Amino acid sequence: MSELSYIPPELVTQILANLPVETLVRFKCVCKLWSSIIDHPNFVSMHLKYTRVRRDKDKLLVALERYGLFGDRGCSLAVLQTDTLKKTSRIFRIKDVFGYSILGACDGLLLVQRYGPPSFKRELRLFNPCIRKSLILPMNPLPPGLIGRGKYIFGFARASKDYKVVAITFGDSDEAKKMYVAVFTLSDQQWTVRDDRLNIDSSYLKSLINGNNINRKSNTIYFQGAAYWIGNNLYGDINKRSNQSTHLVSFDFDTEKFTFSKLPFASYEEDSSRVLFLRGESLAIFSISSVSSSIRVLENGVWTLRFSGSSSDDGYEVFSPYPFNYLKEKVFYCESDGGRLICGKNSYNIATCQVRQPVKSKSKYIELETYSESLVLYKGYGAKDLVSSL
Repeated sequence: MSELSYIPPELVTQILANLPVETLVRFKCVCKLWSSIIDHPNFVSMHLKYTRVRRDKDKLLVALERYGLFGDRGCSLAVLQTDTLKKTSRIFRIKDVFGYSILGACDGLLLVQRYGPPSFKRELRLFNPCIRKSLILPMNPLPPGLIGRGKYIFGFARASKDYKVVAITFGDSDEAKKMYVAVFTLSDQQWTVRDDRLNIDSSYLKSLINGNNINRKSNTIYFQGAAYWIGNNLYGDINKRSNQSTHLVSFDFDTEKFTFSKLPFASYEEDSSRVLFLRGESLAIFSISSVSSSIRVLENGVWTLRFSGSSSDDGYEVFSPYPFNYLKEKVFYCESDGGRLICGKNSYNIATCQVRQPVKSKSKYIELETYSESLVLYKGYGAKDLVSSL
């Protein structure tokens, strides 16, 4: 082999890490060296690192469209361009009597719940739509009578380099304030029940459950090793129920601890509806009332006002928790047209206060999540190849 034809393995690894997943799967057949590089766990992490850089430039969403009242006519998955909301490719159509819902997303993995007749038993799966591999999670170990009232959080523990699913449920009426928490780790594929009461008022965790649909969508934002959401103190400071979003709540996937802090602007925006989203590399909150709207970004622990303007009745209806707050979807931000917020089929222009529905679909039910290419689940964990169904 001549010196010019020889490429060091380190350089080969760098080149492969910049390629799309579909290409990598084909390139595994080129030679044993390339196959061993692509199959190595360290390569999966390296490829994710480069994918994040490309994702920042070319943001994509995955759309789950359900057909029928409960998805009993099947559903489909498609990838959308965030700036135009046009489909880039159709992943596949699922045809069965079961319904599906996306509960969370992280590093190209989707936490999916499958449910349907005859018992409407809910089955959790980790699914990588890019490589079409799926892993069925073992049964949740929390008390059976409480599982139906639970919530799931999904994310990546950066220190231990492990993916985790967190289940949260609450007791019946006689144990209204008692929490039950279990954590599933992908590395050992086991659930661990947390017996301690943790370090947070249960009312902020209940905000994960109250006001959401039967599919138990978490509506949490995964960001830098933690899951975030806006908490509703259901009891308020004077022991009265309240739907005001007053606190930022988080769960750290490494320490497995909950934290919460009061939003400094909540007290003088009492009539505003608030939604959490990612704006670039920062957490942001969009507040909207019937007359005004604003965007604040969390930078170095301080909420900084980045936008302030008017609102519209149509815009307020999209983000208002009344009367259909159980249908709330995740919110995504797009820089185009002066800044837009995407919520389900709706696109809200924060500058013009106009609402459009650019997502073309025959389905009334659409769930959006972040999408990125990933090799996670490609090797190991007992994940199975799938062709036409989850």
